[in-house]
Formats: sequence, C-alpha cells, structure tokens
Amino acid sequence: MTNSILSEDEKVDDTESTDAGNAGDDVSASDEAQTKPAADREEAEETEEAADDDARPDRSLKSRLRPKNPWRLVAAVLAAAVLAGGVFGFMKYHQVTGQLAELRREQADRDTVAQLAKDYALRSLTYSFEDPDAFFRSVEDGVSQQLKDKYVNASDLLKSIMLQAQVTSSGEVLATDPVAQPGGAYQVVVSAHQTTRNLQNPTPKVSIILLQVTVNRAANAWQVSDIGPKTGSHPPIEDQIPPPEPASTPGPAPAPAPAKPAPKR
Repeated sequence: MTNSILSEDEKVDDTESTDAGNAGDDVSASDEAQTKPAADREEAEETEEAADDDARPDRSLKSRLRPKNPWRLVAAVLAAAVLAGGVFGFMKYHQVTGQLAELRREQADRDTVAQLAKDYALRSLTYSFEDPDAFFRSVEDGVSQQLKDKYVNASDLLKSIMLQAQVTSSGEVLATDPVAQPGGAYQVVVSAHQTTRNLQNPTPKVSIILLQVTVNRAANAWQVSDIGPKTGSHPPIEDQIPPPEPASTPGPAPAPAPAKPAPKR
C-alpha cells in the first residue's frame, strides 16, 4: 500500500513537473512570440525612419522651392501686368493728346492765316479815284515794314493811274488756300472776282484773278509781308492796280521789221 501511495505521489509530482515544464515552454514560447513581433516592429520603424531621413532633404528642398501661397504670386503677376498696361496706356494717351493738340494748333493757324489773307486781298482790290489816300491807308495798315515801304514808294505812280483813268474797283474772294512754308511762314493763294470800271469803259467788267499773299508770324501775331499776282496766272488788266513795285523806265519801242520785197515777175 505504501508503494502504491508513493507511486501515486510520484505520478503527481511527475505530472506537476511535466505541467510545469510545459507551462515554462509555453511561457518561453509566448515570450519569444511577443519578443519577435516587437523586434520586427522596431526594425520596421527603423527602416521607415531611415527612409524618412533619406526623403526629408528632398521634401525640405521642394518645400523651399514651392511657393507657400501660389495665388499671391499669380495676383502679383497680374498686378504687374495691369500696372505695365496702365503706364503704356497713359504714355500712348499722352502722345495722342499731344498730336491732337498739335493738329488743332496747326489748323487754328491755317484758319487765322487764311482769314487774314482774305481780308487783305479784299482791301487791295477795293479802291476809287475819288479817294486814293483811303486805299493807301488801308493797304499800309498792319503789314510788315517792307510791304509798307513798297506802297509808299509806289504811291505817286499808282495814284496818278487811278486819277487819270478814274478807276474804281471792288472785289469778292472766292477761295483761299494756305500752304505752310519753311520758317513758319504761309503762302496763301487767293482766288477772287474783281469788278472794275474806268473813264473809257464805264460798264463794270468782272475778272477772275489769283493773288499770292505771304503771311509771317511777328511776335505773337500774324502779319502780311507781301502780295502780288500768283505765278503763272494771267497778268493784271489795265483797270487793275499793279502790285507795288518800283516803276521802271520803259525802253524804246522796237523798230518795225523791214517789209519783204515784192516777188519778181
């Protein structure tokens, strides 16, 4: 009986020791199982950290190169473009405005010069033997000193023609054509009707004449400096007062051509 008890106790001890051994194996296996995933995770984390360390310089470089706010850059470019367009538009507007102002000034000068030439042409075409001095006062007023001297020097000759022929004249301007000349002067071609009559021809006679009036700027005003028949136009008729030029002494009349001898029979 004692042997059986001992054997049973031994069996129990063996069982317990076996269970303990199995349990120890299980614990060690469990510890190994827990330790292995942890090591794997640590290795994976280290690998990821290494990869992050390798990729971090590239990401930092890209982050430095990439604008933080792209819309701000776009807005700045658009603002610069609008500013440049505004400056160009202002400069173009200023240029066009200057050109328009210059054209208006030139047109105003042309209108002023044309009106001045028209008025003076009418004064030069209006005279009467009844009051020749009024004619000379009219054509000498407001002109250049050179033109005034021409009328003064020719006044005696022109007055004698008006008195002897009892000439009267009136004019009507048909058109004016001012042409700018170098130096700021204008030459105005004036076309006009002139109605004249004299002692021998009391019936009024109408002629079409072309006058060339030279206008220069004197100080801040325009001034007539010369007047005469337009080059290439018809010479003045006998009832028209010639331009104020110094009188020249007429030369002797040419001798008549000799008569042809009669043919012999």
